[in-house]
Amino acid sequence: MKRIHYFVCGIAFFSLASCSSFEMPNNEMVNDTYEITTLVARGDGEISIGNDNNGASISQEHLGAEAGTLTAGEWNDLSNWNFWESLMQKEMFFEYQSYWQFFPTQRYSILIEDKGGLPVADCMVKLLGENQDILWEAKTSNVGVAELWAQPFSEEKNLKNTIVISYNGKEYSLDKPTTYTRGVNNFKLPIRASIPQNNADIMFVVDATGSMEDEIAYLKKELEDVVAQVKINQPDLTLQIGSVFYRDQGDEYITRSTDLSANTDLAIDFINQQSADGGGDYPEAVDAALIEAIDEQKWSKSAKTRIVFLMLDAPPHHDNKSLRKLQKMIRKSAANGIKLIPIASSGIDKDTEFLMRFFALATNGSYVFMTDHSGVGNGHVEPTVGEYKVEYLNELLTRIITQSIQSPGDWVE
Repeated sequence: MKRIHYFVCGIAFFSLASCSSFEMPNNEMVNDTYEITTLVARGDGEISIGNDNNGASISQEHLGAEAGTLTAGEWNDLSNWNFWESLMQKEMFFEYQSYWQFFPTQRYSILIEDKGGLPVADCMVKLLGENQDILWEAKTSNVGVAELWAQPFSEEKNLKNTIVISYNGKEYSLDKPTTYTRGVNNFKLPIRASIPQNNADIMFVVDATGSMEDEIAYLKKELEDVVAQVKINQPDLTLQIGSVFYRDQGDEYITRSTDLSANTDLAIDFINQQSADGGGDYPEAVDAALIEAIDEQKWSKSAKTRIVFLMLDAPPHHDNKSLRKLQKMIRKSAANGIKLIPIASSGIDKDTEFLMRFFALATNGSYVFMTDHSGVGNGHVEPTVGEYKVEYLNELLTRIITQSIQSPGDWVE
């Protein structure tokens, strides 16, 4: 069975050349299995590595579906803002904004602390325009940070803005906030903040069309392990799990779901009953899936984290109606403190990669992408990102959830 012993960063730094090159890993044959020791990838484009049998993908018949098989990387554009802005200065990447009608450029970041200097989590923050109209709403993360956007669905600029913080029935204003290029806005409440309830809401949204068949059997095991590990590591946490599987118009179903519930076995049983089929054309019903996951669930009013993991290998439909639905759900996700973390599977193209990164930016999330290191599935497009670490998918998702729960000082009471 294939195992990755040492993970070394893949690099897709720019130059931004259309070609790609990579150093092949040092493969040592041990008991008829390859053990990958190192890998460095450079460039931007499709690369397919780590497959045995002269490049053929390892199927379930060759490799039993078990947790700790799929590999992935994570990239956070919010933490690499200069990199992101440099990308958007390139016409070939800026065009993705126009194509999807997402313009995450005018960013306001705010850190809110209480009287004692502790971060204030799950606090509602609004960005108001010159006429006091609401441009964006968000909730602070577990480390007290909220990301706000002025006109993220338009190329228009709105510079005369105000930030309004709502906490325990009181409002506090920050006039003339600075955009992120000039620094993070800091605000200290004149009171001691309370700790959010020890809740975590996690929705797994999965593309269940036929093209996902190569990875979906493994995803089931990975997600089951993620839930188990979070429960073991956070025994006092009230963990709610739900799931949406989706296909497209004309398929057996468009969405099929199980609601958020503290009975995590319900979601795991539901996930294990699903299979991949249908599809055919490239775009799928992503908008319907997000409506089901964000709009139709009873999310906790107070929580340490709320996350939607969106696993897909194809974009949404590109008509105006679908785009408006997506924008509405992204706006609502941010307003309710729900991080949207896409997980790009094999088959993702550059258009879809950048849309997923727009989703993550707007909701204070990050972009996760499968890699070829596991040998499972078809080839994965190398993302246009900087240096990243390759991890097992189950460990990566467990880490993301754990980091979204913990706070500096582990919330000294």
